[in-house]
Amino acid sequence: MKASSGKLKIGLVTDVGRIDDGTFNQYAYEGLMLAKEEHGFEVETFETDSLAQYESNVQKAIEQGCAFVIATGSAKGPAVERLAKRYESVHFIIIDHEPLPDSSNVTGLVFAEDQAGFLAGALAGLVTEKEAVGFVCGVEVPPVLKFRMGFEHGLAYTNRRANMLVEKTESFSDEAVGAAAGRRLVEQGADVVFAAAGACGEAALRTAAEAGTWVIGVDQDAWVTTFENGTAPGADRLLTSAIKRIDQAVATAVGEAVEGKLRGGVRRFDLSNDGVGLAPYHLTDAVVPSEVKGKILEVSHGLRDGTIHTQVGAQGEDLQRVFFARLREFNWQSALMTFLAIFTALIIGGIFIAAFDPEIWEAFGDGLFVGLGASVRSIFDAYAALFRGAFGSPAQIVEGIGIYFRTGETRELISGIRPLTESLRIATPYIFVGLAVALGFQCGLFNIGAEGQYFVGGLASVFVGYSIQGLPWFIHLPLSIIAGMVGGALWASIAGYLRAKGRGHEVINTIMLNYIAYRLADYLLQVDGPMARPGAGRPVSPEIQPSAYLPQLLPNDISVRINAGLFLALAMVGLVYWILFKTTIGFEIRSVGSNPNAAKTAGISVAKNIVLAMAMSGSLAGLAGVHDILGVLHFMPNAFGAGYGFDSIALALLGKSRPVGVMLAAFLFGMLRAGAQKMQGPPTFVPIDIISILQALIIIFIAAPEVIRFIYHIRAPKETAKAVFTRGWGKL
Repeated sequence: MKASSGKLKIGLVTDVGRIDDGTFNQYAYEGLMLAKEEHGFEVETFETDSLAQYESNVQKAIEQGCAFVIATGSAKGPAVERLAKRYESVHFIIIDHEPLPDSSNVTGLVFAEDQAGFLAGALAGLVTEKEAVGFVCGVEVPPVLKFRMGFEHGLAYTNRRANMLVEKTESFSDEAVGAAAGRRLVEQGADVVFAAAGACGEAALRTAAEAGTWVIGVDQDAWVTTFENGTAPGADRLLTSAIKRIDQAVATAVGEAVEGKLRGGVRRFDLSNDGVGLAPYHLTDAVVPSEVKGKILEVSHGLRDGTIHTQVGAQGEDLQRVFFARLREFNWQSALMTFLAIFTALIIGGIFIAAFDPEIWEAFGDGLFVGLGASVRSIFDAYAALFRGAFGSPAQIVEGIGIYFRTGETRELISGIRPLTESLRIATPYIFVGLAVALGFQCGLFNIGAEGQYFVGGLASVFVGYSIQGLPWFIHLPLSIIAGMVGGALWASIAGYLRAKGRGHEVINTIMLNYIAYRLADYLLQVDGPMARPGAGRPVSPEIQPSAYLPQLLPNDISVRINAGLFLALAMVGLVYWILFKTTIGFEIRSVGSNPNAAKTAGISVAKNIVLAMAMSGSLAGLAGVHDILGVLHFMPNAFGAGYGFDSIALALLGKSRPVGVMLAAFLFGMLRAGAQKMQGPPTFVPIDIISILQALIIIFIAAPEVIRFIYHIRAPKETAKAVFTRGWGKL
């Protein structure tokens, strides 16, 4: 947009206050003026008298033709974002607010107030003599809370004996309230006062300083603003100020905006880029001891390089308290129930092991206690073999580490950890398919077709892997991975589309699609078929090109088959969690899964989200096929299925449809499967089917927790809302 004169127009909307009020409003204005001197544009300012006026001022800036609108203050950030969605041609720069990821025309300038506050607190802890310091807290918005918690933690860092006194003003502009808060802190014995309360806080600092108390300013250099370049009473009691270089940040952002380089998102300013810090000591420079200055410099370097952490979150929360609060709130009974389900399954599995061992029956012929002793030994040996098959022999691993440090030889160490690597390799496709079904559950969909999507993903990836030649690996490998994801997504989308249109339940459709996928693979891979290996006497595809291989983690030992697919699976755990619980898409998917009628009433497209959820679910199942083709087999046999698609339902149930829970369940299943291979060999010779029994028992006890509660006399928790996995067979 252009002003009537033809020049670019930029608007500044203050938080409650004026452009010369000595707070961040003034800093933002000064930064805008710096950018104006360099780039030459028109400026319109809109001073806000009350929060109720803020939104209308932003609207005025838009209506008066401002191409860019700078809005100060975090309290009304969400309101500005809502306006930004209506006026996509206008770019908004919000100070002290972190916009949502999908706000493409909003740039948030966010500062590490916690670091500046930490430095102020560290200084207060070093200079206090009464072991009491005060903090004046304005409106509890994130920047103020970050200053407060940073100050508290900095104080504790240098002086754990000091007590922090807090006075809340609930205002940024009422100077009388601020002055009263300053007097109260002095009366309570505080000999250092820090304030983060705008003009209200300035009044508190002036009052405390005039009473002979050390004070620390905020946002700007209080020497210049609050104490009028040292001419106001109490200037000699100003230690320093915890400053935010809002002027520099605004000047930089506006300069990029004028040049067409500004992008939506978050711009962060901290000690590392001089976005925050401490102002000069001014008159107190000769008073503050050199050892105190040296300690503050040391703390500043520690915060800058990451050796010191403020332990303050993005919203000003105390991360230490949050951590312990989460520990207290954690559903320990649920974790205990899961542990007891596994433990009970192992006990019953042990009974099966003993019951079907002929040698144990012979031992019982020699007496009850002889038989019981033989049973215990047999069960112990079987589970010891299971452990060695899943994790390796601890003694061999320790010996291998010793040999490596003595000689540099890795053969013994690799041999020792090979069972663990095999467990992780088997767990990797389990993670993909478990996430696939869990994501469907979150949308109220029962995706039983992960096995077919696994097949189709494998077919697509192997075709791209062998048919395209001459490409470098960094192009060929991603293409093969994407092909598998797209294949699985398209296959699942068929069932999703049919469900969305009300033409069949996804359970029936995905089961039928599984059989179509099997027969499709039969046709394509049959001898002399379209995807058959030339000259081969069995139904297999050609070998993929080496440029499409997933990198092996130990390429010098072909017996170790773990590959980069593990890291891809872990990345998918994080990505699925982020999509489901941190994005608008995930919110809509979960809303449809929880209550489709309410979602429809709220304007969410139920049909779109069903298709989208099934496509995402299918792409994850396809990645399981990608892993096995590109990372393990390097070709596709006709008998490609491994039962992953059906085990995935158990994984999603065991993991409570949560990405991290699914990952842990996948590791459990992977270790059981890997350990079973060792258990069925000598000397135990336990059938591998015992592992299937164990898996089934675990799922039964997880699905029927009342059995575990009855066995172990555990009281049932209070009734809570339960997740909706599927909605039955009726209409949406």
